Amino acid sequence: MKIMRFPLVNAIFVTLLSIGYASIFIITAEHIEFTRLLSHSKTLQSAFWNSWSTFIQAGNMKYIGYLILLMASIIVLLAIAKREKYDEYQTNILFRCFGIIGILTVFMLPLILLLILSDRNYAIESLFFLLSLQWLGFLITDTIFLIKFLK
Repeated sequence: MKIMRFPLVNAIFVTLLSIGYASIFIITAEHIEFTRLLSHSKTLQSAFWNSWSTFIQAGNMKYIGYLILLMASIIVLLAIAKREKYDEYQTNILFRCFGIIGILTVFMLPLILLLILSDRNYAIESLFFLLSLQWLGFLITDTIFLIKFLK
C-alpha cells in the first residue's frame, strides 16, 4: 500500500489498463469477423439495445477507445502536476477506489458467463456495454480524485 503514495504509480497502472481496454475497442471496431458475430439490430423490443447494437456495428467503439486514451492521458498529466506524495487519507481513498473496481470486475465475470450461457444473442453488445461503463466510470472517478487533491 505504500507504493500507492506516489501519483505516478496510479497513472502508470491506469494507463496500462486503459491501453488494454482501448486497444480491444479500437481493434475490434471495424474487424469484419467480429462484426459478423454481432446480433442484428432491431430484433429486440428495446430501443436502447437496438441502438447500442447499431452503434457497435457501425464501428463506433473506436471512439470509446479514443475517449479512454484521452482520459488516461489527462490522469497522467494530473499525476505529473501533483508533485507531492499522497498522504494516508488520500492513499486510503485511492486504494478503496481500486478495491471497488476490482470487486465489480469479480462480480461481473459470473454475470457475463451467465449471460453468454443463457442467451448468446446480444452477449457481445452486453459485454461491451458493461466494460465501457465499468472502465469509464473508474476513469471519471480517478480524474475527480486527482482534481480534488491537486495542490
